Amino acid sequence: YLESELCYPNIDLGSSYPARVPGDNNEKRPLPSSFILMANRGSCTFQTKVRNAQRVGAAALIVADNACRCSDEVAGLCNSRGATCEKESPFMGDDGSGHDIHIPSMLMSKHDAESIKMKLVSGHSVRLEIAWVVVPTKTVQYNLWTTPARPAGNQFLLEFKNIALALKDSANFKPYSYIGSGCQLESMDDCQEECTNGGRYCASTASDGSFLDDLDLTGNVFVKETLRRHCIWKEYGEDDGVGEEWWNYVVTFIDKCYSEALFDDEDCIVDVYKHSGVDKSKIDTCLNESGGLDGDIKNTLLEEVIMAEKSFGEFVVIPSVNVNTFEVEGELSAENVFAAICSNFLSDAKPEVCSLCLDAMNVTECVSSQENGSRFEKHKTTKSERFLLLNILQLLLLVAIILVAVALGTYMYRGYSHLDPVDETSPQESELV
Repeated sequence: YLESELCYPNIDLGSSYPARVPGDNNEKRPLPSSFILMANRGSCTFQTKVRNAQRVGAAALIVADNACRCSDEVAGLCNSRGATCEKESPFMGDDGSGHDIHIPSMLMSKHDAESIKMKLVSGHSVRLEIAWVVVPTKTVQYNLWTTPARPAGNQFLLEFKNIALALKDSANFKPYSYIGSGCQLESMDDCQEECTNGGRYCASTASDGSFLDDLDLTGNVFVKETLRRHCIWKEYGEDDGVGEEWWNYVVTFIDKCYSEALFDDEDCIVDVYKHSGVDKSKIDTCLNESGGLDGDIKNTLLEEVIMAEKSFGEFVVIPSVNVNTFEVEGELSAENVFAAICSNFLSDAKPEVCSLCLDAMNVTECVSSQENGSRFEKHKTTKSERFLLLNILQLLLLVAIILVAVALGTYMYRGYSHLDPVDETSPQESELV
């Protein structure tokens, strides 16, 4: 245990607990080759803490919470000592920078962590096991949280579309959008531009009221697109949990209309409808019957969006994916999400696309190759095969370098051996002779 928040890379493990007995040269004995480090929560991101723990050789990191949970305080397990308790259990939010982190980590409640700290500080070792239990299911449920206001999720949508369609009814998919509930701006004029329905629904907002859009457009445009996508899902995806037309629409919209000039262009959107197999009249009916976007009235579909946000909790990174209620951590790539989904299937219920493409060298390419019953065979090159191929190439390169070195050495040796003998006598000696 380190009485530190691990916010800086220069970490001194010499001050950790339990204190280590000096060795022969009065130096502290090294830590075990595999140790779990505990540090305190606060001041910097979880990714920073875990990365710094990884740098000093920790096999895992336990972050000790610095606030009591209200339920623990009521039960007499924890004392906030005048500080505000946490009404809900916190979670380790992902800031999207953890692609270089490979050790596990977890957040431990304050009262659990305090008991372990006491043992460690008093000089006792503590044996701790960290385990994540995945309960396989016959059908895997996965949810995607995104917002049209942020292009950050567009690449994932483009890459994952074919995977979602290949999983078919083996997995149950549902998209969610993240929007703000209620205008947080001081000016009512600004609220009218950034929100709809008299300020009820706004483009995704931060706590300070700033809007998270990356296009120079007003927030009400993004809310309108959010509602449109929910209508398409309700019409084409809600029953089958796949939503082929929804995927077609979103991907085609990104390709054709995702720009400041065309984002809210009616002609561009109608063109996307045609290419996606979406009936415009059905979507228009949905937009109107849900309550529309004008006037200070509730929209039933957007109310569902807000309720879903409250039930799932606050998302730090958009987009986010949950697989069987667990958030996929780390880089949000098509390959990572596909692996998370496939790992949650029962062995006898795993769809064929998982068996054939999970270890493929290029997952998206493997899945996309299914045409005319080809069953992905032409792209069934596994990562282990790729690793073996790389090893063979490295060995061949090493042999080639050795051969070149031997040939060069032989050439130089032969060249020197054919030089004329050097007359080592000085000019004066030659004259005397």
